[in-house]
Amino acid sequence: MDAQQVSRLTTRWTEALPGDGSTVLSGYGAAPLLAVLGSVAVEPARSELMAAGGQWAGLLPGTPELRAAIGLWTRPEVPLEPGLDQVIPAQLRGVLTGRQALDRWVVEQTDGLLERMPVQLTAETLLVLASALAVRTTWAQPFEAWERGVGGRSVWWLSRVDPDLSTVRCHDTANGAMTAVTVRGSGAIDVRLVVADPAVARNKVLAAAVGLGEGGADAVRLLEGLPSPAVSVVETMDPQPTVTLSVPYFEVDAEHDLLACPEVFGLVTASDPRRGHFPGLSSMPLAVSQAKQAVMARFSATGFEAAAVTAIPAVAGSAPIPGARGLRVDLDRPFAFVAVHRPTGTPLVAGWADESAYKVV
Repeated sequence: MDAQQVSRLTTRWTEALPGDGSTVLSGYGAAPLLAVLGSVAVEPARSELMAAGGQWAGLLPGTPELRAAIGLWTRPEVPLEPGLDQVIPAQLRGVLTGRQALDRWVVEQTDGLLERMPVQLTAETLLVLASALAVRTTWAQPFEAWERGVGGRSVWWLSRVDPDLSTVRCHDTANGAMTAVTVRGSGAIDVRLVVADPAVARNKVLAAAVGLGEGGADAVRLLEGLPSPAVSVVETMDPQPTVTLSVPYFEVDAEHDLLACPEVFGLVTASDPRRGHFPGLSSMPLAVSQAKQAVMARFSATGFEAAAVTAIPAVAGSAPIPGARGLRVDLDRPFAFVAVHRPTGTPLVAGWADESAYKVV
């Protein structure tokens, strides 16, 4: 998948999210399904889907840290077009007989992080197209865990001292300054943590976090006193400047109905049941009846885990010792997080963590 296309889809989705509070989503989990449907659709559904999901170019190569899959299940009475093999080979297809096989596929493809396909099967359901994503990485430099009192609860808090000042940047955005901290994984996955002024709405911080690159003010300017959210200049016990990062251990899970904002996903026409939209898939007239995603993310002392399943069915710290100056970043307020595939810059999972996501001791 194209990294920029996934970024655009993820940004539009974060901007359209209702409400506030902890959440998590995966534009990368949804994009392959939209691209596949676009490749077998007719106008105007084709243009709408391809504008949202892009051209179908396959999934990112699997690694020990990243696993992604796509699958199609159809009722025996649904005839499939021969050209579908170029998009979804026969080995990725199955017969739709009930929920058990779908749930088993979810468990297998997410390494048990998720257990159920997030759709309802009815007598009218003729096919299910789904994608699964599993992200697991260990930190290149692990954290130490300790107990911290937050809002009358005792929660797990994580901290570490990092000699790499390049992991912290201050970005000047349309919604004010935002601090971005990159927590590097030992493989190909990094997690970007982004915090802004508390007055900035969740959706605006999340949307900005997805698109932040390597620009912005570096640690040198921050050490000189440039103000940045959640950042302070402190005395450290280290002879060289360091970054002390303090962040909660958090777990987030969410379910999303993509048809709640069909314009984001190019599903406005494709979900119209008055006609068929996918002749490249089947000669039987088909329309999207549901589009849902279940997703989770966990940030711990040793690493990050996340998983997403998207389905589209169709119907007819301690006190410092004075020494060198360093930076302290304390994420004791709600913040955004984005898991990024480092080689391509593709955002895999994005979310928001507030006190409701903190891991209680």
